[in-house]
Amino acid sequence: MKCIHCGWETRLRYRKDGRCYMCRHRFAFEPTKGRPRVTDAQFMAAIDRVSGDGRLHFTERALWYEFNRKWMKPGFWRRPYGRLPLAGAVLGAVAGAVIGAPYNSAPLAAGGALAGFGAGTLAGLVMSLWANRTSPRPPRQPYVPYSRFRSAYLGRWRAVHGDVPGLLSPREPALPAAPREVPPDVAAFSFDRAVVTDRWETAAMLVANRFHFEHNCAVLSHDGFPGDIAETVMTMLRRNPHLTVFALHDASPAGCMLPLQLREPAWFPDPSVRIVDVGLRPAMVRQLGLPALDQNRGQDHPRQGEILPPEDVAWLAKGNVGELAALRPAQVMRALYRGITTVAAADASSTSLVSSGGSGSAGSSGGGGFWIVPMGGGGEPDTAAVDGFG
Repeated sequence: MKCIHCGWETRLRYRKDGRCYMCRHRFAFEPTKGRPRVTDAQFMAAIDRVSGDGRLHFTERALWYEFNRKWMKPGFWRRPYGRLPLAGAVLGAVAGAVIGAPYNSAPLAAGGALAGFGAGTLAGLVMSLWANRTSPRPPRQPYVPYSRFRSAYLGRWRAVHGDVPGLLSPREPALPAAPREVPPDVAAFSFDRAVVTDRWETAAMLVANRFHFEHNCAVLSHDGFPGDIAETVMTMLRRNPHLTVFALHDASPAGCMLPLQLREPAWFPDPSVRIVDVGLRPAMVRQLGLPALDQNRGQDHPRQGEILPPEDVAWLAKGNVGELAALRPAQVMRALYRGITTVAAADASSTSLVSSGGSGSAGSSGGGGFWIVPMGGGGEPDTAAVDGFG
């Protein structure tokens, strides 16, 4: 096993004490013990990939998905199609033996069984390849559960190698803090756009990577980020009647309802404020081949049909959830940037995104988009959706 400190390959007999033979640094994992087999170099490679070689901050769930990525690839032997060669082999062997049995010849029966085994295997293999081609296999769910990853892998890594650079701490439950005082000159400022996420961790990742600074936007989350100054930021945003709000969310029942929730009185009820849905949707999860977590079916939202097609509503009703954390931070920020620039390009060219029937093109700037039927069934669309993940 290679040491991440000195690069020396230490054989098993020389690392009985759990240390590198050359530099004597401790190993966090021993691949010969337990399943799955994990090495320090493999865990370090997952950190490098999710952080863009150390350039970006990331969440624990993003690292969890990256750690599991090698086991989430669709496998050929996955049911139901992966079992066709085995079924064909068994049926072919039985058929060959039955055909050879009437001749009362053991060699002939054995030869028939062997020939049938080969023919059945080949036929099952061809059928499996054809079925997998016409019916793409969905990715597997994470092999190592999140709770076990935190305790047995991330916790072990920290105990041996220390804190992970760029890893954001999860949000810990805390008592509500008193609103923080903001200087008057700062409070008088406003923004032309804001990004509202459904998760605190997503908003924290954007801010830690300075997305708000580079794109001149405020970043909040529906569950309270940025804490004690959230209300002050909301006051600043409400000063701009031409504000554009971008809703970034998971493909979950609650996440997909975020654009409509942002029209509630506590957020942006003013119809002059434009709300654009740039979040993850069930159709995008399927298109991108992201893993869908199988969660217990929660309470259905009666208004899902207003913003989602029937196939997406049915997908969510089965308990499926697709998370933004399954994408690397660079991919999430790139998709969000595409959504912002699509709207900006349409505004600059004075291209109306509105079309009759509630759906249409978002112009020729790329990314694509469609308008959602407004709340109350009025004539003018109330919320737009732009696909930045395509």
